[in-house]
Amino acid sequence: MNMLRVWPIVCQYGIGAILCVIGIWFGCKGGYLNLRLGEDRRFLVILVAGYFLMLALVSFFTFLAPFWANGGIQ
Repeated sequence: MNMLRVWPIVCQYGIGAILCVIGIWFGCKGGYLNLRLGEDRRFLVILVAGYFLMLALVSFFTFLAPFWANGGIQ
C-alpha cells in the first residue's frame, strides 16, 4: 500500500480525534455538556458513531474499492 494514501487518513482522523476529545473534555468541564442528561449523551453517541462511520467509509474507498476495477482484491 502506498503511504501517500495512508497519511492523509492518519492526519485527518488521528489529529481530528485528538482535537475532538479535547473539545469534549473542555465542554464537559465548562458545563456545556452534561453527561447526566440523555440529550447530551445521545449527542456524544451520534458524534462518535459518525466519526467511526466516516472513518470506515473513507477506509473502504481508500483501501478496498480501488482494487475492484482490476478484477478483485489482490
